[in-house]
Amino acid sequence: MLKKLMIFCLMLTTFSFAFSPIADAASSKKTHIVSMAQLKKSAIFTKKVQITEPMAGPVSLQGQAVYASIASIAPNYVGTPYIYGGKTVAGFDCSGFIHFIHNFAGLSIDRKSSEDYFKEAKKVLVPEVGDLVFFKDTYKPGISHMGVYIGDNQFIHAASKGVEITKLDNSYWKEHFVGFKRFNKITGN
Repeated sequence: MLKKLMIFCLMLTTFSFAFSPIADAASSKKTHIVSMAQLKKSAIFTKKVQITEPMAGPVSLQGQAVYASIASIAPNYVGTPYIYGGKTVAGFDCSGFIHFIHNFAGLSIDRKSSEDYFKEAKKVLVPEVGDLVFFKDTYKPGISHMGVYIGDNQFIHAASKGVEITKLDNSYWKEHFVGFKRFNKITGN
């Protein structure tokens, strides 16, 4: 039926006819469609597709131990200087800090960018202490910063002034907030 309608409309367009009237679903106005491009843009061909992001599973027993370790060791690095590409106690960038504290806590992860960590982790609606928190459009477009949620609406991260603890409702970070995620290894998957 849809194919026949498209052919019919194309024939009308070819002969310089106007396909009329089609009631606009949102109002009582009438619309004249004079080309196939306009027809494709009309409500007849509009489909809403909702893409859902995979959700993280619950934190495993091993994951709980890693998260407990992260919560206890990460604050010890507050004040460590920011170094772009840094992943040692001499200096961290945001993803280098994530790499360091996870490995120190016993979860072996590869060193990646915040954007790559975002792609491999799964969405969390209600964060637990130790979950990742992501931000976009900070120093570049897209996912560009990350930290670790430490409870009480706070996260720890390697910011431009070094490792610090910041409130999520800080006006700058609130504006750039994307969401919480969890590594599959934390769930046992």
